[in-house]
Amino acid sequence: MKIATHIVTLCVALFLGLAEVQAQPVPPPVDIPIVNIPQETPVWCWVAVAQQIIMATRGANNTPPQCLLVAVANGAQPGFCCGGYNPACVTTGSIPQIQNLITYFGGRYSTYAPPTDPMTLYRTLASGRAVIVQLRTGQSSAHVVVIRGMAFVPTPGGVQPILHVNDPMAFFTQPVPFAQIAPIWMSAIVVN
Repeated sequence: MKIATHIVTLCVALFLGLAEVQAQPVPPPVDIPIVNIPQETPVWCWVAVAQQIIMATRGANNTPPQCLLVAVANGAQPGFCCGGYNPACVTTGSIPQIQNLITYFGGRYSTYAPPTDPMTLYRTLASGRAVIVQLRTGQSSAHVVVIRGMAFVPTPGGVQPILHVNDPMAFFTQPVPFAQIAPIWMSAIVVN
């Protein structure tokens, strides 16, 4: 009888504790107005995310085309990649190249950042700073996306952080659970 009473008491305490946790206010959603621009070649995700940030900062009329951004990032004349298909221009990029393009054309500085937890990411986004995340897509391959917003969604399993992801391989912003991105998150750029 004593054990049954303790079990009932423990169950009530756990239920009340769970109800208290679920009753905590959920932070409001954050959404930075950044247009998702598709990449123009299969390997230009890096230049498309830079273009997204530049366009959000400078406007569409002051945003260079992806071909020009690729040429500048690789030290070539602007026409080198824009005068028609040039196989030398269909190349992958790097985190420093993305940062340099955003600084040069967008006038925004950025900082390198390691993977982080959902609340740190939320506070970064809530301060108006977008985050470009490098994701592992294979043993030696990667992809970059822009995290432009975040919401906390109540589910039966608890509150789940959902990211608003501009993926240059897609045509629209996608909701992606943080738990899906966390295991493949390699590095990030925080755009200041």
